[in-house]
Amino acid sequence: MHPFSKAIINIDGHSSKVANLEDVLINICFSLKMMGIHYEIYKPHRKGFKVLRDDMNQDDTLYILNDSLQYHICDKPCILLTRSIPWVQAAPKPTTIGIITHDMMLVDRTLFMSLVYRNKPVRQFADNYAAKTYLVANDYFNPNMDVMHRHSMAMISWNHLSKQDIHFSVSFHISDGLPMVGDILKDGLELLSHPDDLLIITNRDICLTNESTAIIRAYMDSLNLDSCYAKRVEVGCIPQPLTHKSIQTLPTAPGVDLFIFRKEAKCIAELIETPLYLGRIGWDGFWADRIKYELPFKVCYHQTHHSDWTTEKGEKENNHNISVISQKDVDFKISCNEYGPHYTKNI
Repeated sequence: MHPFSKAIINIDGHSSKVANLEDVLINICFSLKMMGIHYEIYKPHRKGFKVLRDDMNQDDTLYILNDSLQYHICDKPCILLTRSIPWVQAAPKPTTIGIITHDMMLVDRTLFMSLVYRNKPVRQFADNYAAKTYLVANDYFNPNMDVMHRHSMAMISWNHLSKQDIHFSVSFHISDGLPMVGDILKDGLELLSHPDDLLIITNRDICLTNESTAIIRAYMDSLNLDSCYAKRVEVGCIPQPLTHKSIQTLPTAPGVDLFIFRKEAKCIAELIETPLYLGRIGWDGFWADRIKYELPFKVCYHQTHHSDWTTEKGEKENNHNISVISQKDVDFKISCNEYGPHYTKNI
């Protein structure tokens, strides 16, 4: 059970530029009602700073605040609502129990509710210097027009994202042939210098929404995670970058294409030491199994295409991956569906 007798909501600060404010407010109020928490929407007044400070520090009260004066003077448990684009987030406080972007609140109320029940401090920033998010992809590919189109659309989406999150950058792992995913991860870790930096490992043709890095960081900070993964949305054709809203109604594919790490993630050592080929059977499922935590938001998409790993062309590396994983997981198996074979475990 949660310890709160009531909640105070104050998210209308103009400086925070919370988009879709009315819909966000509806979802917050609905969530509080479901949890049986009485709430009030705080109204501006001219009663002075002392009254404001006292109002923001009531006992047994949960506060839902944007980056505002109210947030900075509140020393009680609070959830920080922030915008996704352009991404700007206030430093978490020891009393901050959740960080949620308005886009997260629009598509899923369950995280908000779970953070209230969890009632634990979020990850604290190491210092006042901005952390960065690095994306590392492999630069090896078989050149043809279809591949080049998919890669170009991914690059365009990454470029758009860099305009909304100035702390986001892209790098490439160079290899002479199909690389081992552990080598890509090892390369990427060398970029991380700040304790709060994030590393995204993904395939070369995975597009990201403009809101993706804000959502990833808010989710990982809220639950104090050092790694997680995300499944992609499949799209028939991508003539231009898609919006976050437009992919929310599309189904996710069973494969995993986005992996996010902090430098201290406990799973990293095993993932680097396990030699698995990129783009062949089982590597993504093996990584997801070791990471455990799936991002419950759709932030990446991918144009459906014919894949070498489903044909005889990928047989050699497929057999290698199966052999390596089988030595690690005795309950490992390959299941098949409309997307082809993929890694699963008997539970």
